[in-house]
Amino acid sequence: MGLNREAAASKFVSAIILAGFIIWIFSAFSITKYPDLLIFSTLLLFLFITEYFPIPIWKGLSALSFPLLYTIELLYGWGLTVVVFGAMVCLIHALNNRPLRIVLFNPAQLLLSFFGAVHVTELILLSIEAGLSAFWYAELRMILIAGMYYIINNLIVDAVLLIRPQTYPLKIWKTKTISESLVTLFSISYITLMFLLGSQNRGVVDVFSYIFFFSPLVAIALISSFIARLHQERNRLKALYKISTTFNAHLPSKDWLQQAELPFLEFLGTDAVILFLNDGNSWKKAYENGVVSVEKEICSDFIELLETNPSMHLFNKKNENNAWGFSFFPGSIKSVMLAPLMAEEEVTGVLITGRTRSHSFSAVDTQTMATLANQLAVAWKTKLLISEREKRVLLEERNRIAREIHDGIAQTLAGSVMQLETAQRVFTIKPERTKQLVAVSTEKLRGSLKELRESIYALRPYPTERIGLHQAIKAKIKSIKEEGHIIQIHFQERGTPSRLSTMVEKVIFDIFQESLQNVLKHAKATKVSILLSYSNDQVIFRIKDDGVGFSLYESMIKAQQEPHYGILNMNEQSDTLGASLHIDSAKGKGTEIKLQIPQLETKEAHIT
Repeated sequence: MGLNREAAASKFVSAIILAGFIIWIFSAFSITKYPDLLIFSTLLLFLFITEYFPIPIWKGLSALSFPLLYTIELLYGWGLTVVVFGAMVCLIHALNNRPLRIVLFNPAQLLLSFFGAVHVTELILLSIEAGLSAFWYAELRMILIAGMYYIINNLIVDAVLLIRPQTYPLKIWKTKTISESLVTLFSISYITLMFLLGSQNRGVVDVFSYIFFFSPLVAIALISSFIARLHQERNRLKALYKISTTFNAHLPSKDWLQQAELPFLEFLGTDAVILFLNDGNSWKKAYENGVVSVEKEICSDFIELLETNPSMHLFNKKNENNAWGFSFFPGSIKSVMLAPLMAEEEVTGVLITGRTRSHSFSAVDTQTMATLANQLAVAWKTKLLISEREKRVLLEERNRIAREIHDGIAQTLAGSVMQLETAQRVFTIKPERTKQLVAVSTEKLRGSLKELRESIYALRPYPTERIGLHQAIKAKIKSIKEEGHIIQIHFQERGTPSRLSTMVEKVIFDIFQESLQNVLKHAKATKVSILLSYSNDQVIFRIKDDGVGFSLYESMIKAQQEPHYGILNMNEQSDTLGASLHIDSAKGKGTEIKLQIPQLETKEAHIT
């Protein structure tokens, strides 16, 4: 069914091109007036500018050229107007490197619209009784031609869009119709102004009169075109900014590309997009939007092609050689672009996008696609590096626990076994010695049991993993109060809580516990204030007490002599995050400990 409709649309377009060519030839033989070269050249120059700088509307363009087109028809007749207008539109499309089918169809569509509007209007005016003044006759003729021109033009476009297998929603039709109607009303108003000024008999109308009158129209066309294009570029920049910030915000998440609405289609201006990523072991579909073949996966031949030719691939029309590029989309997609994601000369993914119109990708689209592919490549490489770093951290933690067991519990158990064996040998000879050995071994075994339980507890999910940082801090404060400590503890959270990684939450909670224990043991404080503050660029944790304080210099000297001293531990933990730890204290003035963590680090430290 889709193929039949596509074939019907192709035949309809071909029929329009043929009809337009016939009308263009017929008009060439219908030229009755030869123009004044200077005025005619001026009008043609203005007509060229307004057609070359159209206003983007929906997925098409609309030019403010009708007032100039109608003026040429008034001065020199429809024959010459159709000939020069058709040739000019062909030239403009050729200069814009549009495909041949568009170069032929668009001029033919416009010529049919203008030719039909002029002749239908003449038939209508013949049936209207005489009695109209010259001004109102000219005004009525202009309104009829303008209305019929835009009606016929839009009917041709609507017919193509309806015949094609792609959907043409009513909402889009309304948007296009309203925009085109506004352009029509503007053209009618501008020509009406010309008639009003012309009816005042201000003298000879020369080339300067036309320059003076149509210069504002050309200026409006240029300014409107530039504003519309700037608006489009602004929307693209906003989409790119949203994509970049979304990457950063959700990078720690396992499904980082599915966590939010990513405006890929808006940024690329396409109808479908699909992203495949390579994690070093396999290729997987990471993201899709628009009309895509959901079940289609990437094949080994395609991967080999990307690795041997890691460059942009642009297919403006489907054929036997590039069918593999269209295999990810249904038949409604007529143009496809592929951009490999390159990181350190290695293909780490591929971004594929498509449009429902053939020959619809331009050089600007290629640059836009390359920009998004580069953003994705950097984000994906960062994601892989984060994953590798977290795996390394986990491995180091496992090795540390293994060393502690080997150097601590294992050695203690081995020594206890040896002592018990000695006690067994001397049991009958030296009973007192046996009791001593058993007592020592029992004490060591109790210590080893305690260490083993602590190691097992350390392997359990951390409080921040189970209930989150906020709740873990509140639970710790509650347990302190339940233990009977007479101290006021005030906890405050500011800003909008952002997604923090597991490691960052653990470090904050560890520093919180270490600081609070120091307050309870040494500070003799009556009040403690705790702050957890979130902002766009950093997370701040601060704990402050009104205790006796201490000499920071003396504490640092002590930290060098006692490796497990709290301050040294806190410094090491903050360094792992690339964070800064500030300790402000003096004897008799209390203590303030502040941890500042960049937001990027809070995301990069996540364990997937």
